[in-house]
Amino acid sequence: MDTEGLSIPEAIRRLFGVDVAKESPLLKNKAMSFVRNKLIAVRKEPKVDRKAVYLKADQGYALHNALILNAVFPNPKDVKRIFEDERYRTDCAAVIRTLLTDRGSVLGQALQSGSSDKMASFLADTERDLRQEWMPNPFQVLPQVALGENTSLLHVLLAQAASLEPADSFLLAYMNGDWEAAQKLSSQISSGTPELLAIKTEIDRKLNEAHEFSELLNFFRKK
Repeated sequence: MDTEGLSIPEAIRRLFGVDVAKESPLLKNKAMSFVRNKLIAVRKEPKVDRKAVYLKADQGYALHNALILNAVFPNPKDVKRIFEDERYRTDCAAVIRTLLTDRGSVLGQALQSGSSDKMASFLADTERDLRQEWMPNPFQVLPQVALGENTSLLHVLLAQAASLEPADSFLLAYMNGDWEAAQKLSSQISSGTPELLAIKTEIDRKLNEAHEFSELLNFFRKK
C-alpha cells in the first residue's frame, strides 16, 4: 500500500479507513507525535500560514505499526522504544499476548479472530522489521477512535486491574513503570511463559540497581 507523498490524514484514511477530521482528530495528533519524535520521516513544504507535511517513501509501514502499538501503549516514547529496543519490544509482545490473545473483545472493542496472537508473535520475532512489514492489526476499530482522547486501552485496564488475573496486573504495573507494585504482584505468579519470567527477572534487577544507588547516595551524604 503506497503512502509516499500523502499527508498524515490522507495516509491514515488509506491505512485504516478513518477520516481524522470527522472521526478522530486524536489519531492525527498521535501520528504527528511520531513525526515530532522522528519515528516517522516526512518532508515539509512551506504554505502560506504553515508547513505542509508529507510522508517519505516506505513510511506507511512505520505509521501503520506505530498507531496499532499506540492503541495499547499510549506514550509515543514507549512506541518509539519498541522500534529501537529489542528487549523492550519482546516485553511488550508478552504484554499483548497476555492482555489480548484468546479474547473476542477488550473493554467492548471487538478483536479480529486470531490477529492478536499474530500481532504478539510478529512483535516477539525481532527479525521482523517494523519499518518494512505490516504488523497484524487485531482491532476492527482502533481504540484511539473508539475510546477518545480522555482514556486509552492500557489506562482503562489499569483502572480495572483488581478484576484482572495476577499476570495481567503484573504486566500492567510493569508497563506503567510501577516496579515495586510489579514485584509484589510477581510473587502471586507461580508459573508463566519464558517472556513473563524474563520480565520478572528484569524488574528484580532494576529494583536492586535502584536500592544499590540509594545506598551509594546515603554513603556519600554521610561523608
